[in-house]
Amino acid sequence: MSQTRTYLFALLTLISLLMPAVANAESRKEDALESDSIQLFRGVSVSYDLAGTVMRMVGDYGQYEGALRFNLRDRYFPTIELGLGDAKHEVDAVTGIEAKVLAPYGRIGCDFNVSKNKHDIYRVMVGARYALTSFKTEAYGNVSVPAWRGTVDYSVETDKCFYHWAEFLFSVDAQIWGPVRLGWSVRYRAKLGSSDMGNNSLWYVPGYGKDGYKLGGTFNVIVELGRKNKKI
Repeated sequence: MSQTRTYLFALLTLISLLMPAVANAESRKEDALESDSIQLFRGVSVSYDLAGTVMRMVGDYGQYEGALRFNLRDRYFPTIELGLGDAKHEVDAVTGIEAKVLAPYGRIGCDFNVSKNKHDIYRVMVGARYALTSFKTEAYGNVSVPAWRGTVDYSVETDKCFYHWAEFLFSVDAQIWGPVRLGWSVRYRAKLGSSDMGNNSLWYVPGYGKDGYKLGGTFNVIVELGRKNKKI
């Protein structure tokens, strides 16, 4: 009988020791479910890339780019990026011939928030894009002809070129004030293909940059129209 009471006492002691741990585990599980039980659609944001505009202001090429981003449970962010690539490049300092490109481009993809606390004001994300553009390059200027002791107007326009590529990115953004956020991204670009340009070389591709360059980046001002956490 005493042995039975000993076993029973040991069992009750073990149960009493395990109960708080089980209760804490259940509590953490419920808290996790509660914090994650929010509506699917969390809002939408619009952004503008300042880096591309600054590049165009100080250099011979750049872009004007805006983006529309959807927030799904603070974890997934489907994104559409649209822009206008603008470039004017002096090809030859002697002849004064210049090349000009002005064309739209677009990207579509999705970012994934890898932050441990996905509801934090800071976000660390990885993502991918599919991008494409169609454009023409125009070359023009006054060509000096010594034999004629004068100049001849020069103008040529290339055939339309289709160019598409993939982008893989790492980005960070944070809430600054109210709905305003600031963020930056680093991107690796991989060319998928382009139409045959014959003997004409591509020195600039709208939305991509210099042909053959792999790395790029953005610095974005973001206005986010979100929804409060509403448990479901």
